[in-house]
Amino acid sequence: MRRSVKPAAAGLAAALAATLAAALPASPAAAGEPFQSPDTGLVFYSSYPTEIVGRQAAPDGVCRPVPADATWMLAWSGGFGSVPGYQTPDCSGQASELNNFHSWPKGRYLSYRAG
Repeated sequence: MRRSVKPAAAGLAAALAATLAAALPASPAAAGEPFQSPDTGLVFYSSYPTEIVGRQAAPDGVCRPVPADATWMLAWSGGFGSVPGYQTPDCSGQASELNNFHSWPKGRYLSYRAG
C-alpha cells in the first residue's frame, strides 16, 4: 500500500506544479514596486499582479492623474483625509470618495485630488 501512495503523491505534486506554472502569468521584474506593509503616503496599486503604480507623499489639493493601472489605493500615512476620484482628466464633474472603495475597475478614475 505504501509503495502505491508515494508514486501517486509524486504524480499529484508534478501535476500541481505544472498547472500552477501554466496558470500564473509571469510578471516583468521592472513592472512596478512590490506591495509593502506598512508603507508611507498615499499609495496606488494594481491588482494583478499587486504592485505599486503610484504614490503621493503628502496631501496638497492639486488635481493629479490616477495612475493608468491603478485599481485600488491606501492612505498609509501623511494626513490624507478626503481623496475624491473623478472620471474626467481635470477633476471636474461628480466625485467619488476613493477612501470608501476597496477597488475599482482599471481606468474608471482618471484624476484625483488629495486633501
